[in-house]
Amino acid sequence: MIENTFGMNIIPENDAERLVALRRYRIMDTPSEASFDNIASLCTKIFNVPISLVSLVDAERVFFKANVGMGKAKEANRGKSLCALAVLDHEITLFKDAFEEPCLMANPNVVGDFGLRFYAGAPLITHDDFLIGTLCIIDQKPREFSEQEKVILAGMAKSVMDQIELRISALEEIENHQSTNSLLLEQQEELQVMNEELTASNEEQIQARKAVEEINQRLQIALDASKLGSTEVDLATGSMQSTDQFKANYGYSKEETFTYADLFNAMLPEYRDRVKGLVQESIAKNEIYRAEYPVKWRDGSIHWISAHGRPRYDEDGKANRMVGMTADITESKLFEQRKDDFLSIASHELKTPITTLRASLQLLHRIKDKPSSPIHLKLIEQSNRSMEKMSVLVDDLLNMNRLTQGQLELSKTTFNIFEMLSLCCNHVRLEGKYELIVEGDTDLIIHADEHRIEQVVINFVNNAVKYAPDSKEIHLSIENLGHYAKVSVKDKGPGIESDILPNLFDRYYRVNYNSQNYTGLGLGLYICSEIIKRHGGKIGAESELGVGSVFWFTIPI
Repeated sequence: MIENTFGMNIIPENDAERLVALRRYRIMDTPSEASFDNIASLCTKIFNVPISLVSLVDAERVFFKANVGMGKAKEANRGKSLCALAVLDHEITLFKDAFEEPCLMANPNVVGDFGLRFYAGAPLITHDDFLIGTLCIIDQKPREFSEQEKVILAGMAKSVMDQIELRISALEEIENHQSTNSLLLEQQEELQVMNEELTASNEEQIQARKAVEEINQRLQIALDASKLGSTEVDLATGSMQSTDQFKANYGYSKEETFTYADLFNAMLPEYRDRVKGLVQESIAKNEIYRAEYPVKWRDGSIHWISAHGRPRYDEDGKANRMVGMTADITESKLFEQRKDDFLSIASHELKTPITTLRASLQLLHRIKDKPSSPIHLKLIEQSNRSMEKMSVLVDDLLNMNRLTQGQLELSKTTFNIFEMLSLCCNHVRLEGKYELIVEGDTDLIIHADEHRIEQVVINFVNNAVKYAPDSKEIHLSIENLGHYAKVSVKDKGPGIESDILPNLFDRYYRVNYNSQNYTGLGLGLYICSEIIKRHGGKIGAESELGVGSVFWFTIPI
């Protein structure tokens, strides 16, 4: 039964015909499929949202064919799911802030624990103009949604509908083949009839082959878009018929021969027996196997592969083929590793000053009744240094959290950037070890968050001090580029290797610089990058080994 929470009619006038159109696709309550899951996953990345669904609206419920970010949910009541509203209109259904929509004030997804605030759903429109479901994106905070983003979401919804059409076409073609074969067997007694049927069958097979070729072309387009590789293995010979992307996942070009033996040779040795065991278990149980494993390309680089496959059997029930698909998941694995490393580093970096502070306070407590002495001053200074270090680490963590939650606010004012640079970084000037030289346009006025811009400059200067300690001069320069102001911090240190430069501003990226270990969480440059992006500017770094490095950013004037 529909539990309508919207306070309005959510059943279109043509719902009976719409449901007939939905059911002809035979997709309700079917298992998840990679082609739909990949599009939903791609949506979360393109639009930077935590949730994306491919939903199909039935008579009383909404079935989730693909679900990224909403746990194991398979369906929802039609009267509670916002997707029920998206099949009422050919245009995109958009709620920028659900709290401002009267029809959502009683919806449990909005007012309940789930906390839905943003929803955009593009309808899945059949070739005969029925709206059977949606491709939607969801966020738990309000946000804007541009016209260009609407066009992209609508286009991806069309791709989902193409996949649904492709899927039913493949099913119907398989059934057509089965029907044709049955007819041939029934007509074998009469030679003339058999010849006629064979002729008809040949014509049908030609048409069917063309249809299959078209289906394969459309499927290949979908595979290319999601960077998935597919293959078919002859288990007897080890030969493989693989797509170009499948070969590329293992470091082979499309012209090269790639065999089943090559696949296992590329796999790191410690993973081979486990994957072979999964394949044998899949053959024995006639089920899909899934595995993740690292492979070593011939150039020595390591890449992670996500693979799944299923056996195929001959007329005697013996497994003779294996069909499978792979994706290169190296980037996501590296991100997970960086995050794990970050958590380990964060706990270590916080533990060190806390331990030092505790020891200093314990010693102070023991001598609290004694007159003041040099040891008091030393312990107090040591405690202050520990507190300052913890304060920097906690500030980085808080800024990181604000960025993740979209809560880093800018308080913009108009100020002279030359004067700001001349007054900042006093902690470096007071030490007397380095000379900060400010040069360039002395009259350039900008409109920005002065505190946040100073935070970026201080980070650049601190890095110059940390990683180029022998560079006694640090140059801070200002350029007027017309519509933008450019600020650069230059040192004459050892420089940074070219393969490191592109990753410097990534979240969780931390590197041992010149094989030396430095303290810190490795979040500073990522936070700087986000601050500059929030201002509508750009950030970057240039370096030459043995010459030095330049870190720069631009912001609108």
